[in-house]
Amino acid sequence: MLTLSSRSKVADLQNGPPAVMRTLVSTGIFRDGDDPEVTIGELCWNFGFNPGILLNMLQSANTQEDVPPIDIAPFKAMSLLDLVEHIEDVHHRYLRENLPLLTELTREVAAAHPEDGRLAALKLEMQHVATELESHLAHEEEALFAMVRDLAIRTAVKPTRCGDAVGGPIACMETEHEAALASLKKMREYTDGYTAPAGADDLWQQMLAAVARFDQDMVEHMYKENRVLFPRALDAQLGKS
Repeated sequence: MLTLSSRSKVADLQNGPPAVMRTLVSTGIFRDGDDPEVTIGELCWNFGFNPGILLNMLQSANTQEDVPPIDIAPFKAMSLLDLVEHIEDVHHRYLRENLPLLTELTREVAAAHPEDGRLAALKLEMQHVATELESHLAHEEEALFAMVRDLAIRTAVKPTRCGDAVGGPIACMETEHEAALASLKKMREYTDGYTAPAGADDLWQQMLAAVARFDQDMVEHMYKENRVLFPRALDAQLGKS
């Protein structure tokens, strides 16, 4: 695994995991035959690309998941178009149907137990992540998924507010995934891993089960995107799938 910074040269990336160079090329700011001695910082400066976003993209390609939360082989076998539709039909629909219920459940339980500071923190975190996810889903469907559908049927990619390269919206999605994972970590801490305390009433237990289900869905949802959809979308734009 590479140690990445704005001072890293493209030549350094060429000696790392293949996905790192594939990700860089997908942005359009470096092409085969360009000078590999240029640094990431210089590339970003020359093309007006945010170096923080690019480094986040490269780092995502530079890391490995130790324990996969699901078997992704069935999703790798799907067509790119079927995969996007699966994510929308299963995960995006689940979130749109359940985020209002989750925010209301955490609010009700926190209100019924005002002495419990962790429930209050859980309520606020759930409200925060719900707001962020509403924006995330809309952005993903409007930009990235629209591009992927164009790529899947081999047509020219229609530019969106993120341009016409999938690397840009993927970088945004990956950054927001990291923020969502941080929120899930907090919620697990506030609830002792969604474990009901002694004497918890039915509503409290119902709320914990619902938030645990949300956690599971989010982890599986993001894993499918990070490990299957995003790399395949990058490959499709490079003409490799």
